[in-house]
Amino acid sequence: MTVGLLAGACERAGVDFHPTAGVGGGPVASPTTEDALCALVAAFASDPALAGARLVPLGRGRQLGWCRPDAVAAPQDTLQITMRSLLGDASSTGVVEYVPGDGTLTALAGADMAELRAVVAEGGHRLTPAIAEGATLGGVLASGRSGLDRHSLGPTRHHVLGMRMIDGSGRSLRSGGRLVKNVTGFDLHRLHVGARGIFGPIVEASLRLMPAPEEEQYLTTEPLGSTAEAVGLALELRRAPRVREHALFVRDRVVHVLLSGRGAQVAADRPRVEALLGKVHEHDPGPGAMTFHRAGMRDVAARVATVPSRVEGAVARLEAALGPLDQAVVEPGDAVIDLPAELLGTAAAWPEGLDASIEVRAPHGAALASDEPTNSGPMGTWTRRLIEAYDPVGLFQTDGFPASA
Repeated sequence: MTVGLLAGACERAGVDFHPTAGVGGGPVASPTTEDALCALVAAFASDPALAGARLVPLGRGRQLGWCRPDAVAAPQDTLQITMRSLLGDASSTGVVEYVPGDGTLTALAGADMAELRAVVAEGGHRLTPAIAEGATLGGVLASGRSGLDRHSLGPTRHHVLGMRMIDGSGRSLRSGGRLVKNVTGFDLHRLHVGARGIFGPIVEASLRLMPAPEEEQYLTTEPLGSTAEAVGLALELRRAPRVREHALFVRDRVVHVLLSGRGAQVAADRPRVEALLGKVHEHDPGPGAMTFHRAGMRDVAARVATVPSRVEGAVARLEAALGPLDQAVVEPGDAVIDLPAELLGTAAAWPEGLDASIEVRAPHGAALASDEPTNSGPMGTWTRRLIEAYDPVGLFQTDGFPASA
């Protein structure tokens, strides 16, 4: 697709265009209104000269490598559509409506998660997922990201009450509502959470909020002998009947624990945690326990997912094959092991008998590529019908997700 054709389509839709300002130096369109975005998508869907073009909605592009690896590998072959431009004034928080009494927030997809978190904190609420800085609401929803608090508060999709989106023909669609009490009909908006944008760009979303905790404590253990040993200790804490940790992960052979809730509850849980974990260090959790969440989040090259009863064994096998997992982040409660790129660069092969699914999210060694386990199956009939309904000409599709038959 030539730059001239892309620029012409943007000009007809009244959308600003820049040939090299996108992520990776690719072309980018910057619609400032929802009508302009609809007109742009409709132009690509109806013009035969633009057949085969691919559109990529994005916020800041931090999840682009995971959601759209094709756009990262060849940024010139896609037109990026920045949803940040819909915010208008650069100082805008993107908040459409915040109802403290109902505990709900409605915001534009390009809104910064840190700014949204600050807004709801003033009203006595916290925003889940507790994603650290640098992410937009639309990016979090499209990539399906959940925070370290997902085991206690549930995954992100459970907190989405409603959504407005644009489909592949340029129509503006709405599903759900803004308040808990008026959400009716099918939860079609939850289809877009984790769909990586294949059904079209998210414009606006409404979220259910949680009450802010009275107290939070961020505790860490001394380094243990191995990551597998630290995971085993964390699992013992998970199984303790009288301890209610809010979030838990292992990194650098250290168990990280966040206690959160009513003051009396946290005070009662602290000695029980110490009895199970031994000597612990307390850290300042910061506003919304961001210190804890920053420590548990890093760029992920591969995600290994299993079940809690097998996660310790999976970690032990990975340590034997890849060496020390000091930079990996393990969430025992969700049985997820996030591996950074540096651990994959020297690996010869995935360990045998891992009994887990593996999602590779970044470039890695050729040896792993030749023997890569996958949990992707043929595209289901229901998925195919959804894509045909939302994106009949394939403007937002990407190879490999969902898997093709």
